[in-house]
Amino acid sequence: MFRKVRRLKRGDKVAVVSPSRPVPSVFPAVAKKGIEALKTYFDLDPVVFPGACAGIEESYRNPRIRSDDLNRAFASDEFSAIFSTIGGDESIRVLPFLDRNIISASPKAFIGYSDCSTYHTYLSNLGMCSLHGPSIMSGFAQAVNFPDSFIEYIERILFHDSSGLEMSRFPWYSEGYPDWRVPENSSLVKEQKITEPWKWLQGDSMKGRVFAGNVEVLDWMRGTQYWPSPDFWNGTLLFLETSEEVPPPIAVERYLRLYGVTGILQRINGLVFGRFRGYSPEMMESVEKSILSVINVEWGLEGLPVMLGFDMGHTDPQFPVPIGIEAEIHRNRDVIRILESFAVPV
Repeated sequence: MFRKVRRLKRGDKVAVVSPSRPVPSVFPAVAKKGIEALKTYFDLDPVVFPGACAGIEESYRNPRIRSDDLNRAFASDEFSAIFSTIGGDESIRVLPFLDRNIISASPKAFIGYSDCSTYHTYLSNLGMCSLHGPSIMSGFAQAVNFPDSFIEYIERILFHDSSGLEMSRFPWYSEGYPDWRVPENSSLVKEQKITEPWKWLQGDSMKGRVFAGNVEVLDWMRGTQYWPSPDFWNGTLLFLETSEEVPPPIAVERYLRLYGVTGILQRINGLVFGRFRGYSPEMMESVEKSILSVINVEWGLEGLPVMLGFDMGHTDPQFPVPIGIEAEIHRNRDVIRILESFAVPV
């Protein structure tokens, strides 16, 4: 049983941290847009922590800058939630310096994606819910251009009882942002592309407890003390997304093979891939064949539901995906239904 986090209220103070990489120090205009979005759409009071805008090299050389921010944000009742500014690629180095006693004692929503998958895994091991979703600079900064439902879904999950919430696929998506070195681009996205229906490779429906993360980042965690135990995966809906580095289909095949070798594929109730950013039609055909080959030929799991193209990860807009919460998806509807509340009143 996962512990629910505290429900947000208008006027709440929330922490803004850079637990992966302090990119606000490089592109302050983009960070400012994202922070303004928290104020405009949710009437929140964002507090930017010291490490959020630290120098890139300073933060890299001293991961305690990031752990200190996180420990303080969890420890203080002053803050109701923690928002990540953006991802990176070495946040795993921060995990040894987190205070599990402090964090365990104060469940509150941590929001981020990509390299923040390390923290989602860490919190999941503590039995705490978290939110795989948009970050300050990649998601919230561009929210003014997104469908109204983007904000509505986030508000429902963080501020209200989310049980019964149905999130429908967005009508369009984009891949990446115009040059952030130009301040006028700070809230813009690239070309809007028509969203295709979610693609089921096999199965008709899936239901279970959600876990979500970036498949590349999760691969870095295997073999460490932070990797979940085998029983953790029982009955899970496993949501995986790929990064803007566009891992080739053969890499995805090898990542997925790990989940078969470790027995995870045999324990989960369903497998969902986010939209593959930067993939050509030929690459998509190849990755689909690879996924089915691993699941069915290598492990004989023809009964495992598998779906592709979900609105999460490195394309915009993306869903807020509540980790630790029961959800279900049915083949005849491009909707994910949240079956319980992510946050509870304090």
